[in-house]
Amino acid sequence: MLIFLKSLVGLSILIFVVGLIKPKWVLFWMKEPDRLMATSLGLLLFMISWTSIAKLTLKPKAPEPVQRSERSVDKQNTLQLGR
Repeated sequence: MLIFLKSLVGLSILIFVVGLIKPKWVLFWMKEPDRLMATSLGLLLFMISWTSIAKLTLKPKAPEPVQRSERSVDKQNTLQLGR
């Protein structure tokens, strides 16, 4: 899966560059393709693939231990308006 996503990154960069030069090659099914649609497709694929790679490879951080407050519950709940 990771290899597929890395190849999708390369493909999205290729779609972006080719879409800037010849948008008809990327959006061959459209009657009048424009550069904005072709580059938007490349950027969208790039963002999706990098987000998926990060989701697969990064490990979540361990939760930090909860520190007990020295104040009582009543004092924690009062607003400190006169700082």
